[in-house]
Amino acid sequence: MIPTGRLWALVALLAVPMMAAGFMPGLGGAVLALDALALVLAGVDFLVARAARVEVLRRLPQRLNVGVPNKVELRLVHRGTRAVELRVKDSVPESFTAAPDEAWLEVAPQSETRWVYRVTPSKRGRFDFGDIAVRVQGPLGLVQHERAIPAAQAISVYPDLRGANRMLLSGAMLDLVNLGLRQLRRDGRGSEFARLRDYAQGDSGRDVDWKATARRGKPVTRVMESERSQSILICVDAGRSMAAQVEGLTKLDHAVNAALFLAFVAVRNGDRVGLAVFADGVKTYLPPAAGRGQYRKIVDALYSTTPHLTYVDYLALFKELNVRLTRRSLLCVFTDFLDEEQAATMVAPLQRLARRHVPLCLSVKDTALQNLLRTPPSGPEEGFQHAVASELLVDREALKARVSQGGVQMLDVQPDDLSLAAVNRYLDIKARGVL
Repeated sequence: MIPTGRLWALVALLAVPMMAAGFMPGLGGAVLALDALALVLAGVDFLVARAARVEVLRRLPQRLNVGVPNKVELRLVHRGTRAVELRVKDSVPESFTAAPDEAWLEVAPQSETRWVYRVTPSKRGRFDFGDIAVRVQGPLGLVQHERAIPAAQAISVYPDLRGANRMLLSGAMLDLVNLGLRQLRRDGRGSEFARLRDYAQGDSGRDVDWKATARRGKPVTRVMESERSQSILICVDAGRSMAAQVEGLTKLDHAVNAALFLAFVAVRNGDRVGLAVFADGVKTYLPPAAGRGQYRKIVDALYSTTPHLTYVDYLALFKELNVRLTRRSLLCVFTDFLDEEQAATMVAPLQRLARRHVPLCLSVKDTALQNLLRTPPSGPEEGFQHAVASELLVDREALKARVSQGGVQMLDVQPDDLSLAAVNRYLDIKARGVL
């Protein structure tokens, strides 16, 4: 039984004649009668609320995506003969944020009501929803009956696959304008012949097929396509620095989301995609392969990947890749440059790999440091923090410049831009025939 504000107001109101009864003994009996009536009314209200036949069912999607709002639906079925007012609150996992976290609903008799809220998971993995708490208010509004409806349910939280899902569901190969991607076509400056088409203004003279032009009696252009079945190896740093939070997610989560988006585009483009997760050694390795089955393997491998609170051994990674990768490949290394001493160990081996492969380093900018420097210091402590942040960013830029030498490409972008930036750079490398 949960008393409402109305019951407390009634109790406060009855306190006035009770105090008056101390001076007027004749009122004592009336006061006791009123108190008894209030108790009876509260008891009746509670019994009616407890008798309400309300069922609640939770409907979850097959999987949730980390870092984004996911829809959860509660279906409330009322089998009673009178309308009821109730408060419903779901038991979400501790690391989830629910919005809104509860609702007051009025449910008509013999009816069904749906309430939708959204949860934002902050971690990947397997989680459990608990029971659903429901408070049914009595018809007099004096008390509420609270009940817990059993609804334990397990759910998996995966990386953010919304970009890949939008691409998969689009009617054409890609909805390029909505996605913000450069055109994913194999037509262009590739090395493989695709087809002939009529000459269009702006076509290069080098692309004109003069034999076909002579046969058809009008200018004809050769359309080339980027080579397919090229090798892409996505390397994801799972070391301690990737556990840092940036805009609500860890750097590892941002890297995983971008890696899966890149893998999806590359698989759809006919390339062979592999995966290496590394920290103080190579934790997971999938050799490059083609097809949707390979993409599902990559999703499964990254689904439960968590940061290892250890240093990152780039030498071990590149030594193993030097042995395993016998074919020229695009190496997309998602890592962090905040720890200068640690990241500096990658410069020499990565530049050696650039003689055989096409290395691309991708990192997430530290927006917290940038935001700190935009705010003027208000005291000595803030001034010291500004100096440290400035030094860290200067060291980071110097390290990026060192990494960028010797044929290594660099991308250091905002967290929300990492996925599209990675895919656009991949498409650019394909179009230029570098790979």
